[in-house]
Amino acid sequence: MDDFLIRLEKVTIGYNGKGLIGPLELSIKRNQFWGIVGPNGGGKTTLLKTILGLIPPVRGEVRYGESGSLVFGYVPQSGNFDRLFPLSVAEFVAMGRYCRIPVGVGIERRDWEVVIRYLKKTGILHLRNRPFRSISGGERQRALVARALSGEPDVLILDEPTASVDVRGEAEIMGLLEEIRESRAITVLIVTHFLHTIARFADHVVFIDKDRGAFLTGKKEEVLTDSVLGDVFGLDAIIKSRV
Repeated sequence: MDDFLIRLEKVTIGYNGKGLIGPLELSIKRNQFWGIVGPNGGGKTTLLKTILGLIPPVRGEVRYGESGSLVFGYVPQSGNFDRLFPLSVAEFVAMGRYCRIPVGVGIERRDWEVVIRYLKKTGILHLRNRPFRSISGGERQRALVARALSGEPDVLILDEPTASVDVRGEAEIMGLLEEIRESRAITVLIVTHFLHTIARFADHVVFIDKDRGAFLTGKKEEVLTDSVLGDVFGLDAIIKSRV
């Protein structure tokens, strides 16, 4: 039995009917941790947005398991948010609960309990009453992660989630994502330029480069070969799995 969660079938990704790369085939299952890598402008974010349904495929079909629908948690790049966003940090994180609340029903005690849980887990509970616009880039990134997690998603999709945090903050956020994945059996897709992050946490990898027409998918050790690291990233290195 095929238990895919997300499947791309002969999908060409692009904008306004203009294809960037395709046809692409990809099958993602529950509780997998996918790293999406490639050069700047290679199509990584376009691929994410196509999977999310934010932009339609130019050709082909994106399918979502047997039910035909999934709850996504999405962490965009933090620079995409207006610094004048007129909400407190807690109110901003609570926005992630809307996907779980019926139309016409307000946020209830159970929802606030979930919000507080993820404010704690991301280390920003002390900022809950601060205006979102007043917090730092690293704190804003944690708030974005907390907002995505508060929806208790089936699939968590993150676009450069540690770009605005320091080394310690990156380790804490990635450790949290791994903890959540293991405890709730959710699927994680992450775009990052940090290959050490992929090496440590991902079990599957997508490599995409629209300029070369390259689209490789599979287990980490199958995709991040010495030749890919050398040809694309200019590295003389071997990716090793976690012990």
